[in-house]
Formats: sequence, C-alpha cells, structure tokens
Amino acid sequence: MHPISLKQNFPLTDTSVKLTRDCVRRFCVDRQIPTPAADSAALIATELATNAVRHTQQGATRAEFTLVLTLCGRKLDIAVWDYLPSPCPRLQSLADIALDAQSGRGLALIQSDAAGFTWSRMTSGKLVSAWIEVDTDRPAHAPAGAQTPLF
Repeated sequence: MHPISLKQNFPLTDTSVKLTRDCVRRFCVDRQIPTPAADSAALIATELATNAVRHTQQGATRAEFTLVLTLCGRKLDIAVWDYLPSPCPRLQSLADIALDAQSGRGLALIQSDAAGFTWSRMTSGKLVSAWIEVDTDRPAHAPAGAQTPLF
C-alpha cells in the first residue's frame, strides 16, 4: 500500500491555524475519511498549528511551519514541523490541568484523541506528530436520503 501525503507551508500567523484546519478537512473529504476521524484530525492539526504559531515566533530560523499529512492504510499521521529547535513541553493528561487554566490543554487534547503521539528535535527545528486510525471502508457521510438510526 502506497502512502498518500500532503505537505504545506504556512506563515506563523493566527490566520494559518484556520487555514491548516481547512487543509486537513479538505484532505479528509477528498479521501472519504469518515467525519469522526476527520474531526479528530482537524482538532489535532489545529492544536499543533496553534502551538507552532504561539511558541516559535521568537528565535525561529524560518517564519513558517510545515503541515505534513500522511495516510497509509488505516493510519493518518498529522505532523507539524516548526523551525525552532526547542524541546516539546512536558506532557500532561487533561486530568492534571486545572479546570480554570487559561492555556496548556493542547497537547493533552491531542494525546487523548490520538492513537499515538511523538516529537523529535533536530538542529533546524522540531517535528510534532500524532496519528489516528481511520476506517476508509465506510463512507464519510450517509448517502442522500438515508436515515440515521434512532438507536
């Protein structure tokens, strides 16, 4: 099975977060990835892009980040490469974050939604990646006229 990939650069701006989410949704729709998996992929990409925009503007070697999507079989990898070789923050679970905290939930949300999560630091930046399992055998949306079962 050959992987299907998309690679897209975005500037380090708040607008890029929405553009990233839209890019992921288009990728998922074009590949008939079911809505629940597409929603998870969009959430993960949004959080990764937000972190890139918020945390890499100072000191980055390039004023952009790169979104990389790779679908191979039933695995969809959502990755963001930023150009600041700083470490990834300490990972926490959602239960460890105060209910009134104003930030800090992004990576915890990703970990709770993804099948796996990793990051790699290199001299030119870091790659933060999460992956989900998708069922591409089922249609992404119910056919027109189909009724959703009540139970």
